[in-house]
Amino acid sequence: MTVYVDLVFFTNLAVDGTVLLTTAKARRLHPSKSRLFSAALLGAVYAVLMFWADIPYLYSFAVKVLISLVMVLLSFGYGGPLQLARNFGAFYTVNFVTLGGVIGLSYLVRSSGNPWGGVAFTQDGGLILEWQMQLGLFIVSFLLSLWLFHGTSQGHRKLQQMDTLLWDVEIRIEDRAWNVRALLDTGNRLYDPLTRIPVMIMEASIWKDDLPPGWCERLKSESADRLITELDTDLSESYAWAHRLRLVPYRAVNGNSRLMLAVKPDTVLLSREGHPPHQVHRLLIGLDGGVLSSEGMYRAIIHPDMANADSSPSAPSQPA
Repeated sequence: MTVYVDLVFFTNLAVDGTVLLTTAKARRLHPSKSRLFSAALLGAVYAVLMFWADIPYLYSFAVKVLISLVMVLLSFGYGGPLQLARNFGAFYTVNFVTLGGVIGLSYLVRSSGNPWGGVAFTQDGGLILEWQMQLGLFIVSFLLSLWLFHGTSQGHRKLQQMDTLLWDVEIRIEDRAWNVRALLDTGNRLYDPLTRIPVMIMEASIWKDDLPPGWCERLKSESADRLITELDTDLSESYAWAHRLRLVPYRAVNGNSRLMLAVKPDTVLLSREGHPPHQVHRLLIGLDGGVLSSEGMYRAIIHPDMANADSSPSAPSQPA
């Protein structure tokens, strides 16, 4: 087999630089280009030494880990033992993901049934992949692996950020209670215009059996004021929540003003890991006829005033 050392050097320089850059993005670090280049240069030189220096101990597991550690230090600095461990772990995670993607894609394009038919290892521990489309396939598979890793890490980071905004909510009306998962929306500024009571949004389907027949489905397309006007005298007297219903004006996404059907609860208990539970008495619950989260992560939206309310229980306020 003919090995072109210059090609090995520049390939490793590009790969190590890309892996280090991806690690920096995953860890939200901003190292200088000179630091990244120095670390990638060290990795490329170490790869070339496999063909020039006949020193068995130079390619041992301990030395490989040491070289990787020096590359991480050159790129991101020390920053303490915990910071170093996280950077080092992220560096190897990116390496394993991209290498797995390269090997997996090479296996897909091969006609051989043996997954290791195109993989060979040198005496010093180097990896050789034999492809029909060597350079082009390597570039495509490597970039695809990086793209998949970046997308997965971004999605995981968004889920972590979402978890910090999720609360457990218990809604109490008389002797009954409903438990839902709710999202704290700092941009929610919906108030009842007369009383300035904050409005929490919740899926109407949660109270499907407690609303008048058909209201849950009709809220998807009909205005709430039309439903209220259909409450005749008999229904108003027989419906237990008639005195709790409110109409709250709001501005829709298209800019049009509409009315939202709201319910006045007795109290709402908010709880979340790391925070003491607290009750909120002064609020309304607006009913949305649709689905608030397509993934089903939450079924209600908390007004920021509720999360910032006093954690000590207070006496219920008079109905608005």
